[in-house]
Order: sequence, then C-alpha cells, then structure tokens
Amino acid sequence: MYTIKELSNGVKVLIEDMPNFNSISLGVYYKTGSKDERDDELGVAHLLEHMVFKGTEKRTAKEISEEIDNLGGHINAFTSKEITAFYTVTLSEHVEKSIEILSDILLNSTFTEENLEKEKKVVIEEIRMYQDMPEDLVHDINSEEIVSGALGRNILGTEESVNSISRETLVNYFQKRYTTNNMVISIVGAIDFDSIIGLLEKYFVTERENIEVARENVDFTIKPSHNIIRKDINQVHLCFNTKGLSYLDKNKYVLSVISNILGGNMSSRLFQKIREERGLCYSVYTYVSSYKNGGLFTVYVGTTKEDYKEVLEMIKEEFEDIKNNGVSLIELQKAKNQLLSSMIIGLETSKSRMSRMANNYIAHGRVLEIEEIIKEVNSVDEEKIVSLAKEIFKEEYYSSTVLGEVNEEN
Repeated sequence: MYTIKELSNGVKVLIEDMPNFNSISLGVYYKTGSKDERDDELGVAHLLEHMVFKGTEKRTAKEISEEIDNLGGHINAFTSKEITAFYTVTLSEHVEKSIEILSDILLNSTFTEENLEKEKKVVIEEIRMYQDMPEDLVHDINSEEIVSGALGRNILGTEESVNSISRETLVNYFQKRYTTNNMVISIVGAIDFDSIIGLLEKYFVTERENIEVARENVDFTIKPSHNIIRKDINQVHLCFNTKGLSYLDKNKYVLSVISNILGGNMSSRLFQKIREERGLCYSVYTYVSSYKNGGLFTVYVGTTKEDYKEVLEMIKEEFEDIKNNGVSLIELQKAKNQLLSSMIIGLETSKSRMSRMANNYIAHGRVLEIEEIIKEVNSVDEEKIVSLAKEIFKEEYYSSTVLGEVNEEN
C-alpha cells in the first residue's frame, strides 16, 4: 500500500513501505521530456540528463560515480518523450547518502562549458551507435515518419541539433522544466516514514527560484504513409502501424490483450505464422506506444527484401481476421495470464515498484491499485476485442516504414 506525502515546497512524495526488502529505490521524476522541446532545442532534454552527472559545486563526475559505487549502489537516469527521471538503488542503510547525492546533482550541477562540449561528443557517438543498429534505428525512423510534431521526433536529437545546443539553452531548459511543480519523488523499500520525509526536507527543499511553466499540451497526430528508407544492410526491417490509444483510454487493456495475442510471445499468431510456419523472419513482435493524447500500435519484423511485401500482407490478414472473426477463448485467457503474470512478477523489485508508482501518478494523478488493474484485464472479453479491432484495424490508419536494400518502386 502506498502513501502520498507533501514536502514543504509542494513536491509530492510517493512512498511504499516494503519491510521485507533490503534495498531502497528512490527516483526523482520530472514531467518533461523531448516533446517539450522547441524546434531549436532538439535533444536538449536527453543532453541535460547526461550533464547533471558531469559535476556539481562539490563533486566531480568521477566522485559522483565513486561515491555510489563505494556503497555498492546504482545510479542512473532516462529520458522519454514525456518524462525524465533520475534514480538510485542502494541498501537501506545507505538511503541518506543516495538522497544527498541525487539532490546534489539535481540542484547544484555546474554545467560548465568544458563538460558540455565533451558530453556533446558522447551523445553524438550514441546517435551514431544507433545508426549502426538497424533493428533499433527503424523504430526511431518509423516514429519520425508516421507521427507529426514533437512526439514523433528522436529523443536523442540529431548530430546537428546537439552540436548547436549552447550552455544558455541548456540552463534555460533546466530552469524552466526542472521545477518543484513539475516533480514527483517515488520511494520503495523498508522505510521509516518520518525519517525519509525529514531527509527529503533537508536535501530537496531549497530557496531556488521556481519558474512556473505550464506543461505544453502536444497533439498526437498520425500521418498514414508508407515509407522506404534505403540502407545497405542484409536484412529488411519493417514497422507496420495502425492507430493506438492514449494511456488514459479505458480500452488500453483491451489493446494490450490484442497486442499479446498478435505478437506478444512465441505462441502468438504472427510469430507462429510468419516465423514458424513460413520461416520468413527471425524476429517478430508487437508493441504499443501510448501518450497522453494518443498512441500507435506497431508490428516489427526483420525479414528479407524478397519477402517483406508478403509479410506486410500477412500482418494485415491477421488484423482483418481478429476484426471479422474475433479470438478464441484459449487465446484470450492465455493473453490475460501473460499480461497479469508479467505485471506481478515485475513488481518483485523495489526499482520496478518505484517506477510503477511514479509513472502511474504522473499519468493519472494517482497510483492504480494492482487489484484494479487485474479486474480491468480480466474484464476483457471477445466482444470488447472485436469492437476495438473494428475501430483501429482500418486501411485509413495503416502506415509502414521499411528499412533496407529495397527499391522504392517495389
């Protein structure tokens, strides 16, 4: 059971006491990501995530790493399109030190010109690394080609955009977005509530000016198109898409069940038909991208230039089959079991529970109870599946991105 506390500066703190855990996971989540960047700031959210680890007023980058390593702990961060988060995982007895280090990098980073220029080179190498990984690259290209505006853009930015980010741009973004009104703290472990709140008050309540900036409400618009991206590689990597759902949509669990039935595991329809029966691929799976104002449902397949057109037709055939004929009771129950077991098994670490609480609160303004989710998943039936399939499996929503040695005229 979780508890919500509020610091004296208004920051919400989500706490789940797990007395049998020996670790404490603590995350600071900001309701900002690449979708909040202006056109002249592409990549700044991700670059800033890197920069807070590069030195503070009292620690060098090496000292930040060494202090956490000396505790046997772990510190990391991530940037998504809607969230940026920083977190530590340590043994319970080291919780004060982890709070102090997190507060130091988030409140006292110096963002020196020297470190900025070095870290730009690191991020550009990260961009180049993904350029050499076509199975990953195709998803970024697919998003850019199919989704209009900020939510379609690559989180990393481009080499050109990253090189153009000045220290002033970085600091301005930090001051606008890394604010108490944009921030949630999530903690899971064996916790003394009063002690934790006291430590957070000590290290996170400062007199730093809080610039009130409303979060931008970015529309989610799909551009139905079919794109060939030529690249000299052995495989053809393709993403086939249709309309998805917002994470606020009541049918999101229905879509999760459909995704599992189509491509969620080795016994799924597409895995069996495309790989096992026809031998047309090695990797095939489905996934859902959900944002506040919409979403995308995607099938990925790694195949050949001779077979990719046939694979695309097979995907559409399965979409049509679910829309017209529904699913079997065995498929339905298996998908529910898969989703629920994955969720419950995933809650066996303090880090996963911390992440779940923060993401739930940011999305819904509350933390969804496990029992509530189980009830929603179990309520999915064939009628709901067919109804949603008829809504989203339509030619007008279909789009694709094909990456490989393929001629456009094909």
